[in-house]
Amino acid sequence: MIVIFYCLVGAGAIVFQSTVSEYFKAWLGARPDAMTLIVVYLGLQRGQETGLIGGFFLGLLQDVLTGGLLGANALSKGLIGHATGSLRRNVSGREALFHALLAFFASVFNSTLMVTLLFVFLPDVQIHPQYWLEAGKTTLLNTFLAPLLVGLLVGAEERIFPAAAGTPYPERS
Repeated sequence: MIVIFYCLVGAGAIVFQSTVSEYFKAWLGARPDAMTLIVVYLGLQRGQETGLIGGFFLGLLQDVLTGGLLGANALSKGLIGHATGSLRRNVSGREALFHALLAFFASVFNSTLMVTLLFVFLPDVQIHPQYWLEAGKTTLLNTFLAPLLVGLLVGAEERIFPAAAGTPYPERS
């Protein structure tokens, strides 16, 4: 049942990314990366494996929808999900500042990895200087939205599945 909840969260992120984020672009000049925020949430709530798998599939869907370098977002989001899932054991995941910092570093990593992959696989494509300004705006927007979104999703998960919230899948030794 909780898998259905996470699938609905992912579908909601896809709908948000393709429709509502355009309003953010019109008002603030930047679009949030909803996929990155959902992957941070998945990694924090369910650990490394779920963060990696969920990040990979959400990134792959983002690649298909945006039409960019196929697999770049899948790699980036998968690594972000795995990294946030590995931090789960070491830190309390309830702090808003922690969520904001995770979203900040995840967004910076995502932007940097995209440019690196473009240099490696498409060396003829030039990166416009405006890209870094847009990436900075997206990073700041993700940083401010992460505590709100993660807190909202954790609260919804605790309300819908009170026993399952915050407990990871059994760890393999």
